[in-house]
Amino acid sequence: MSSHPRRAVLATLASVGLAGCTSSDDSDPPSEDELPDQCPTSANLDVTWPRDIYTRSIKGFVTGYESVAEFVKTYEEAYLVERNTDHRFESYSFSAELDQTPDKLADGFHVTVRSAGAGHLDGYLTIQASEVDSDGIPDAEQNMRIDESVVPDDPEYISIDEVEDQILQSVLQLAADSGYKGYRAAHTTQYEELIEELPPNASLNDRQIGVYINVDGTPVLLTIDENGAAAKDFGQIFAQYYVTEYVIRRTGEKDKSPQDGRVVECRPPR
Repeated sequence: MSSHPRRAVLATLASVGLAGCTSSDDSDPPSEDELPDQCPTSANLDVTWPRDIYTRSIKGFVTGYESVAEFVKTYEEAYLVERNTDHRFESYSFSAELDQTPDKLADGFHVTVRSAGAGHLDGYLTIQASEVDSDGIPDAEQNMRIDESVVPDDPEYISIDEVEDQILQSVLQLAADSGYKGYRAAHTTQYEELIEELPPNASLNDRQIGVYINVDGTPVLLTIDENGAAAKDFGQIFAQYYVTEYVIRRTGEKDKSPQDGRVVECRPPR
């Protein structure tokens, strides 16, 4: 049998960065002091991080290389969904592909991926409640911001007992206790009905829903804003990963070493 086919196979392996990697890293596992300060940590993405990625044979090494490559693609897709989803009214999906052949780097693998994503945002209501001063204006340190021109000259407060909706009651109580509370809710017309028969000074001027509530002696302004549905396209997203047996780092910068990327996963040796 000619040796040329064998030399061709070895040359192919060398072209993907596997030359000289016929044996595993026999060094001892890192100590706790050698691991990043963030260890242990996890993004809890429900993606299985492979173990024993190094083996003694070229065949085993290729298997490990392939498993790491597939893992990084799956991990990046889950990572992007988690990072871009702020609430339950958002629904996104991503597809990741290898940008270049993974390389052996130090004690791990360097894997580069590009992803594309899209999805949609369902319509929802933004509910905010904030404690206000004697003029009916929210504390500047809280998250609610309103134009003072829409504040009535002499705000009139209705009792929280007149608010029947349990979600609104909870939001109002939490705002009275902590100064501010925000919440997202599905579209409903019942909140519009809340102010239909209110005195003019009990609501904001020129605003669909903005109501002054007396929460057991604490003055609170409740606002409800409508957010429409929308589609979203994320375009191309680039990422580099450095994956070892114990640490995973990620960076979205092209000119940065993945070994200096942010630690997204870290586990101690078994």
